[in-house]
Amino acid sequence: MKLFIIALFLVCLTSCSDEQQQRDRKIRDVLSWSATAEMVLDARTEMLVSNSFAILTIERCAKEIGSLSKELPTFPENLAALAGRLNMITGSAHRELINGRTDGLSRYLRDLRSVESELRVKSGAAD
Repeated sequence: MKLFIIALFLVCLTSCSDEQQQRDRKIRDVLSWSATAEMVLDARTEMLVSNSFAILTIERCAKEIGSLSKELPTFPENLAALAGRLNMITGSAHRELINGRTDGLSRYLRDLRSVESELRVKSGAAD
């Protein structure tokens, strides 16, 4: 009986550890895609990359962040909502780029940085 309880405990412990590792990996992925969006928006603001490149890259970033945000927990830190905000920001920046407007990109950069920082703090992710 003791052996069974110990085995069950180890299985539960391993399962919890795997879930935590998956969560951490997804958060790192969200932050990575957000950082990519940030770099491209910054480069586009400085006219260092073409608008078509920025549109395609930001579109991909928004798609990946949106997909990952659905896989993040909503309780207790509400990480899914923070990732969802990153998705909304990248989506808005994407629309601005499609419409040929770059004057508002600096605002989206600030917003991305702010939400990224909040996600790092709430998730415990290292910078």
